[in-house]
Amino acid sequence: MLDSNRYRILALDYGTKRVGVAVSDEGRMLATARGTIENNQQLIKRILSLVTEENVRTVLLGMPRTLRNTESAMTLEVTKFRNRLQTALEPIGVQLETRDERLTSIIAGTNIAERGMSKSRREQKGIHDEEAARIILQEYLDSLPRPG
Repeated sequence: MLDSNRYRILALDYGTKRVGVAVSDEGRMLATARGTIENNQQLIKRILSLVTEENVRTVLLGMPRTLRNTESAMTLEVTKFRNRLQTALEPIGVQLETRDERLTSIIAGTNIAERGMSKSRREQKGIHDEEAARIILQEYLDSLPRPG
């Protein structure tokens, strides 16, 4: 019998070239970076495949805002993507939530610098995107009420 309380949450850090991906464990305690997906015509199809493969019930989408909490050109771009993704997720019963992603890129850069990897590895753009998605997801997971 399947345990209905065991499912994952998927987080996305949207970018015009690639989208950073992170997935929680089924107990929704720990976020793990899962690489990037190229932002092309197959993006939503690839996300839907991940949702199915990983037993995802909630998708988090990082929503960029300026430090003054105003919208930017990127906010509008992500909003358009959110609307398309919502249309794709609704028929399969997966919830879409947006999360404030201010400062995640700065935190991602700091985390990556502290890992002691080579400069060429640290400078790979996808590393920052997947780490930003992981941060968005871990902050969300940490905010969830815990039983007990």
